[in-house]
Amino acid sequence: MSQIGIGFIGCGGIHRAHAPHVVEHPDAFIACAMDVNEAAVKKHQEDYGTECGTTELDHLLAHDDVDAVVVCTPTGFHPDAVIAAARAGKHVLCEKPMAMTVEKCEEMAQVCEDNGVILQIAFVRHYCNEWLKLREIIQDGTIGRPVVWRSVSGGSGAPTPWFFDREIGGGPFIDGAVHNYDWARFTFGEASRVSANLRKLKEATTAWDTGTAVVDFESGDQLIMVWSWGLPGFGYTVRADSAHDVLGPEGAITFPGDAKLSVRLQDGEHLVAFEPDTGADWFRRQMAHFVECVRTGEQPAVGAREGIEATRIAEAILSIGGEPGVVALD
Repeated sequence: MSQIGIGFIGCGGIHRAHAPHVVEHPDAFIACAMDVNEAAVKKHQEDYGTECGTTELDHLLAHDDVDAVVVCTPTGFHPDAVIAAARAGKHVLCEKPMAMTVEKCEEMAQVCEDNGVILQIAFVRHYCNEWLKLREIIQDGTIGRPVVWRSVSGGSGAPTPWFFDREIGGGPFIDGAVHNYDWARFTFGEASRVSANLRKLKEATTAWDTGTAVVDFESGDQLIMVWSWGLPGFGYTVRADSAHDVLGPEGAITFPGDAKLSVRLQDGEHLVAFEPDTGADWFRRQMAHFVECVRTGEQPAVGAREGIEATRIAEAILSIGGEPGVVALD
């Protein structure tokens, strides 16, 4: 194929992180945009010059120029969109989390495999210089193993209420923290057990929005998260303090900024530089990889397995609910 035609399923906020990198790619173009909100479709067309716009998924999937799709709907609607696209023979880049349950993830993966289409999951940390450098330092054994990765954050949370709907968005311990689960698994290997103590601070929403979760890995490494999206409002309007570091038997890794990681050992502090980049760079590299996979037929570096296993961790944590508990992972 000379140029790969890409359709967008969902024209909300996250699609704007992807769309510019289709427009700028020499081997791809936006063939069609779809959203159930007609105003969102028209806004996309104005901003990106896309001729085809529709509120009907079947219309987009029937478009001959659409070779692949980017699924940017709320998480609870990912399965229907991915499955429909795969059955129409369209390759898929699906936003994270892959789905709300492992069962749905596995169904999506199977339908894509049965129809011979690529399924890539949008875990952009795989394309971020800082996260890749952190992984390199940990895996080099510079601070020893096993390690404990501590992640603490708090604020009003995601910009729109659907993120806080138990069935559609699931709250921070799946929508936001799924990046942590994926990166931890990418770095440490398979998870063996989760424990959690969750609660809900926002009164008018249904998802757990605040709590502590611990993920243990077969390697002995551990992820500890203390997260909240329970502060007033939406869209990160109120923020609490945050913390982020990695502890090991030989030292610690902290994040001073300025495109450096600080490795603190007994002989002092060692600053490790990496090439600075931004979120736009991560999404650009991710889209370039997707286009190359569609063009060549190669399997993506971040595929269904990554989506399934990150969701497995999230699903186990959410299953514990509001009482402290522990779940072993098979």
